[in-house]
Amino acid sequence: MGCGHATVPCPTPTTDLDRLRSGTERLREETERVQTEEEAWNARRDAAQERAEEAQARLDSLEAERSH
Repeated sequence: MGCGHATVPCPTPTTDLDRLRSGTERLREETERVQTEEEAWNARRDAAQERAEEAQARLDSLEAERSH
């Protein structure tokens, strides 16, 4: 049953709403922080992969010159 035996549900206390709002905000901030860190790691990974590919291309070029 609802509040005072009414059929309408009891309103959520404002202290619960404030607590839930604070928790939601903390989670949103944490999510943004983690996403920013992930983007930075992805950028570093991509840059390292590009450097590795460039180095491999130079090695392949040197090897091709030696075989001639």
